[in-house]
Amino acid sequence: MAFSSIPVLDFSLARNPDTKEPFLDSLRHALLEVGFLYIKNIGISDALIKDVINQGRAFFDLPEEKKLEVQMKNMSTLSTTFTSLIAEALHMPPTAFDRFFDKDQQHKLKIVKYPDVNSLPENQQQGVGPHKDSMLTSYLLQASHHRGLQAQNLNGEWIDCPPIPGTLVVAIGQGLEALTHGVCTSTTHRVLSPAMDEGPRFSIPFFQGVSYDATFESVNVPIDILKIKDDLVGKRGGERRDDVEFTFTKGRWGHLGEATLTNRIRSHPDVGERWYPEILARVREEERKAAGKRQRQGEEKKQLPAVNEAKGKKVGTDGWISLSERLGITA
Repeated sequence: MAFSSIPVLDFSLARNPDTKEPFLDSLRHALLEVGFLYIKNIGISDALIKDVINQGRAFFDLPEEKKLEVQMKNMSTLSTTFTSLIAEALHMPPTAFDRFFDKDQQHKLKIVKYPDVNSLPENQQQGVGPHKDSMLTSYLLQASHHRGLQAQNLNGEWIDCPPIPGTLVVAIGQGLEALTHGVCTSTTHRVLSPAMDEGPRFSIPFFQGVSYDATFESVNVPIDILKIKDDLVGKRGGERRDDVEFTFTKGRWGHLGEATLTNRIRSHPDVGERWYPEILARVREEERKAAGKRQRQGEEKKQLPAVNEAKGKKVGTDGWISLSERLGITA
């Protein structure tokens, strides 16, 4: 069933042994069925968050040499802790993802200003187009009151993610979906520019890094979790409407770093045109082929039954086969 709202999880529940299991249950639902969530009570003081917001909004007025001094504190620890909780929610050891991080892992922080539409040329009024994040997880502090962030559900509908004071928005990346055999969902999202005369929207995203030498070696997701995902996917016949192709497929890349660079060029074609024109040309050709494939699948869907009664197996537009079958796992 497609989600119609973004779940809000209370991070403080994970720190209490009496409430940790219900938290992990809620996290598992968000990972498998949504791929987008809010977390509150994250353990960072309101005063520090307010200070980060104020510094972020002032960032664009600072001299160039001062910009590098602005940073988000405590996010590295938070992201590491949250990744261990993801592992536990999937019934794995909390250290299951540790091998994908360097000892002194680098992360990335951006401070983003989205001018309102009357401050932009008519052909540049999209804040950020539809995209999926690259790595395992990313965390967004919405630093102004503006709406604009939206996540796409399984029906292709755009669901608002309005600012909620005291929360961070967590997005699951393609890297996590790939490493968990597709169990975790990397959800397509976008940002709309503020409407006329609403003033600029500010946001501060933190992108959890992974080792650029890490390969697409998958983690051992337990069979019970694979079956839960199978049931969810099977109920919709393997169908999923998505404006953005999942590109972190095994065998396509040697390392996570290659896939990440390509994904960033896909999200920021202006950068690609300047620095990586050959990769951008390849990305655009892939997008053209993907669009053609979606069109053909739409035409074929009219001719395929929703259920293959002879085999008792639900079939989507591309003949969906369960995760367990693809991985050769039996109960």
